[in-house]
Amino acid sequence: MQSLWSNDAAALANNPVALCAYASRLVGADTALVMHGGGNTSIKVDGVLHVKGTGSDLAHVDETSFTPLHLACARGVLNAACEDNAAMKRALDSCIARSHAPRPSIETLMHAGLPQACVNHTHASAVLAALNVDGIETVHAHLFGELAPLVPYQHSGHALARACMAAYEQYATDKTLGLVLAFHGIVSFGDNVREAYERMVTLVTRAEDFLKSRQAWDLPYAATVDSSTAAPRRIANLCNEISRLAGVTLTGHTVRTPQTRAFAARSDLKDISQQGPSTPQHAVYTRRVPLIDGDAAAYATRYRAYLAEHLGKAAMSLDPAPRIVLDPEFGLLALGKTSGEAAMAAQMYARDIEIISRACAHGRYRCAPAHALALAEFEYGGHAGKYE
Repeated sequence: MQSLWSNDAAALANNPVALCAYASRLVGADTALVMHGGGNTSIKVDGVLHVKGTGSDLAHVDETSFTPLHLACARGVLNAACEDNAAMKRALDSCIARSHAPRPSIETLMHAGLPQACVNHTHASAVLAALNVDGIETVHAHLFGELAPLVPYQHSGHALARACMAAYEQYATDKTLGLVLAFHGIVSFGDNVREAYERMVTLVTRAEDFLKSRQAWDLPYAATVDSSTAAPRRIANLCNEISRLAGVTLTGHTVRTPQTRAFAARSDLKDISQQGPSTPQHAVYTRRVPLIDGDAAAYATRYRAYLAEHLGKAAMSLDPAPRIVLDPEFGLLALGKTSGEAAMAAQMYARDIEIISRACAHGRYRCAPAHALALAEFEYGGHAGKYE
């Protein structure tokens, strides 16, 4: 990963929050770090925490995209017992320092709890590809160690913030540049905006170099795409059937590349694709698993049971229809309620294909547990793109 920092561009920022917004746009411009509303950044200034608000795209943020919160108040919410994220959000509302500010990010408390002035959080693909494997602790110790202590998986919000604080207090040293969030992403921090950004570059580059050293960087690809006329008819039929199961008309978006077709043709596809995406936030668009055998009705039956097992009655609010279909002939088909939503789902799963393929090249792929993925779908599913 190359640093994109420009002293000339940074000099145009006339206050600390504007400078944070500049660095945030550098992060957001790299889709290997964040995609479609993912990731968040923050800066603490004179007792106020300015954190990227929910729904803002890091690639396009400005000063108004940040929610100012009284830092002492936010830390009070972090230190108090919290029933769930809904209660956390209500408590954080009382900490907001400006009327008409964006809603606080679900990761606000993580930013509040860390002592550094500036904090960046991303879902860096290279980090996920390096660590989403069996024996994550062993790989982490080799790759990051005290540079970025490992935080065991926790659901975003109050629980994750507390886990980050515990890991930081127990393992951080004067060499620590950030934290690794198991099956989720990575955090970098620093005493100023540039330091936090450059530390993200340093940590992600270590993961990239690790994958290259394990011959796990180059992606498998299939032979040249044929000119079959059967695929369009099959895709249309699948879109109609899946729309019926979803109870709403869905739009399809196909990614028919050598990489997607190679992934769909893997002999171990059933094992690696039916675990879940590289980070729970992707499930907002992609569902936990793709359809791989063409039987959409059977998929819906299985998925309904999965949601009911982990969500109970709340599962009734989610339709069980797939949003991703994999097939060796046409590669990847993504579905969404709009063409834009379908394209986002396609991009998310294409990124998961890269991450899963690289993880499989140096280990056995693993992701967050099924109940965590179900909770992510439920908690964020009605607000696609607004979860960070």
